[in-house]
Amino acid sequence: MYTKGDFHMHSVASDGDSTPYEIIVMAKEKGLDIIAITDHNSTDSVEEAKKIGDMLGVKVVAGLELSTRYKGKKVHVLSYFMNDKYKDKTFQKALKHIRNHEIEELKSLIGSEIEITRDGVKNRIDTRTGIDILRYFGGSVVLAHPVKVKKEIIEDILQLDFDGIEAIYSKNTNEDTKYFKAIAEAKGWFYTAGSDFHTDKRRDNRHGQIGQVFLNEKELDVFIRNLGK
Repeated sequence: MYTKGDFHMHSVASDGDSTPYEIIVMAKEKGLDIIAITDHNSTDSVEEAKKIGDMLGVKVVAGLELSTRYKGKKVHVLSYFMNDKYKDKTFQKALKHIRNHEIEELKSLIGSEIEITRDGVKNRIDTRTGIDILRYFGGSVVLAHPVKVKKEIIEDILQLDFDGIEAIYSKNTNEDTKYFKAIAEAKGWFYTAGSDFHTDKRRDNRHGQIGQVFLNEKELDVFIRNLGK
């Protein structure tokens, strides 16, 4: 049984300053026994993190944070994999196309299986497409830091087909957290917790520190059971 988990952090595989080894050591020091590294549009740090986690007693759930747009506004989608489907070669090619904003190449790769739609304002995949891609390749789909979603689109975004929501977030107020937990309950979604860690090497007012927020033992049980579905 796990007791303390943080499921949103970034490594050198995207825009974080820390290696997988450094992240696992920090997680261990903070008393975390389960985490996810969720780099932007990449799972490149997952395998190394899993190996180090096994040695140090920290369970690593494979994850990522997908960049999408809705009416030109940023919407980030967290995804977690309790299986090895994230290693799928086609999925990895799709992530590369997403990183490079290659929408036509993405259509050629998986357009026969998934309707690929670009945002009408920015040349990025739209949020529904991102959800569909992640779910097609076996990931759960979680709305990242809803407190950061622009107010003019949040109601539309909450109508999309997510599995969960990051209700506990390092930049939330207590009222924010209560509100997003209530949304999760009303919609039958699970919720998760994320520091959105990027660095401990400089002042970072936009993100949190590892273990600053977390799921407790009871919450982790619900989270893990939902990921296993």
